[in-house]
Amino acid sequence: MRHVTAVLLACFLITLGASAAEPIALFNGKDMSGWYGYVKGKGKGVDPKGVFGVKDGMLRISGEEWGALTTEKEFSNYKLTLTYAWGGKVWPPREKTARDSGLVLHATGTDGVYADSWMNGLQCNMIEGGTGDISILGKDPAYTFSSPCVERPASGKAGWYYKPNAPEKVFTLGGRLLWSAKSPEWTNTLGFRSEADPEYPVGKFNSLVSVCKGDSVTITLNGTPMSAASGLKKTRGKIQFQSEGAELLIKAMVLEPLD
Repeated sequence: MRHVTAVLLACFLITLGASAAEPIALFNGKDMSGWYGYVKGKGKGVDPKGVFGVKDGMLRISGEEWGALTTEKEFSNYKLTLTYAWGGKVWPPREKTARDSGLVLHATGTDGVYADSWMNGLQCNMIEGGTGDISILGKDPAYTFSSPCVERPASGKAGWYYKPNAPEKVFTLGGRLLWSAKSPEWTNTLGFRSEADPEYPVGKFNSLVSVCKGDSVTITLNGTPMSAASGLKKTRGKIQFQSEGAELLIKAMVLEPLD
C-alpha cells in the first residue's frame, strides 16, 4: 500500500510540474533573438531600411515596407500577452488610412506565401477601430473557424459581430468576424476611434491577450473580451506580425504554455 501511495504521489507531482510550465519572454528587450524579418520583394533577412528592429528597448516594426516579423519556433496551447502601442509614423500609400498591422496565430506555409509578405494563418486584426476582429490570412482552405455571432450593419454593408451564446457561423476564406462592439460607422481612416473602442490612443500602451487552447482562440483587449473562434483545424504554428504601413511598438510579449 505504501508503494502504491508513493507511486500515486509521484505521478501527481509530475503532473503538477508539467502543468506549471514557466512563462516565455518572446522579446528580451535587447535584440530580435528568436525572430526573423521578411520584406516584400527582398526576402528573409534582407532589410536594408530597418523595417524590423529594436529601438529604446522596444521591438519596432516601422511599417515602411510590407512584410512580416516571425518567430523561429512554432507554438500551440498558450496564452500570449502583448504590450503594444501605435507609433506616430505612417507610410504611403496608407498615410491616410487607419493604422494597420496584424497578429497572425498558428502561421504556417512558406515565408511570403501570401502577397509576397505573409504566411497563412488565423489573424487577430490590429487596426484602428478594428483591433480584435478575427479573419483568415492567406488562401489555405484548412483555415476555417466558427463563432457565435449576429449580423448587423457594418460600414454601409452587413457584417457578423461576435456575440456569446448567439448561433454559430462558420467562417471560411475571405470571412471576417467583427469584435462585439465595433462601430457600424467604421471607416478606414487614420485615427478612427469610437466611444466603445477599448484601444488607447497613439503612443499609449495596450494589453492584447490571445488564448490559444486546443481548437479555440479568445481575444481580449485592455480587459475587454473582443472575439472568439473555435473549431480550428490548424492549432499549431508560428507567431507573426505584419508590417503594413504603420509603425508598431512592442514593449513586452509573454507566452504562457497551457499544456
